[in-house]
Amino acid sequence: MSYPTVRSVMTTPVIAVTPETPFKEIVSTLAEYRISAVPVIDGAGRVTGVVSEADLIRKEEMRGGLSQLLTTTRPVRSRKAHAGTAARLMTSPVITIGADATVEDAASKLGRADVRRLFVVEGDGRLAGVLSRADVLRLFLVSDEVIRDRVLRAVPEGVTATVAEGVVTLGGRVARRSQAIAAIRIAWALPGVVGVAGAVEHEADDVDPGVA
Repeated sequence: MSYPTVRSVMTTPVIAVTPETPFKEIVSTLAEYRISAVPVIDGAGRVTGVVSEADLIRKEEMRGGLSQLLTTTRPVRSRKAHAGTAARLMTSPVITIGADATVEDAASKLGRADVRRLFVVEGDGRLAGVLSRADVLRLFLVSDEVIRDRVLRAVPEGVTATVAEGVVTLGGRVARRSQAIAAIRIAWALPGVVGVAGAVEHEADDVDPGVA
């Protein structure tokens, strides 16, 4: 079984704005769709930036006489505080991922960049969808029975498996140690698996020392 791709779990269609979209319309869009950010796309549908709640809230930093302070010490925050359109509000460049990347790669990218979402693009940079942390976590919302079936179809013959709360416990006996090791690695790689326990017995040791 191949690992799920971003395309298979991403959310689509995506609510987006253009560089000319006014400040209040962006705020209204976030409120209407209950989202925390929107991508900014050009006339060809390519992602050029993103406007988040954090970008919009800079406007309030102008209150109480802070405008001059922001202008002289923090130019980016000042620009966003004074911005009236998405072009001036947006953060760019945007962290994106290809639609055919694996969800495993996407999860790694989300973690490294410490962001809530990745905008999904096709090869030419056009917006195709959005992948959030919640989309990734939905892979774990699968029954133990389904996980067990996936495991048994993927591991070498002779391996047994039970699953409880997503944790796979392997057992059984195979001809070679390499098969036993492969069973563990295969189980770990399957979508929805929370952990792997147990042991698979083997008859012959065909693994060179230091390889396993």
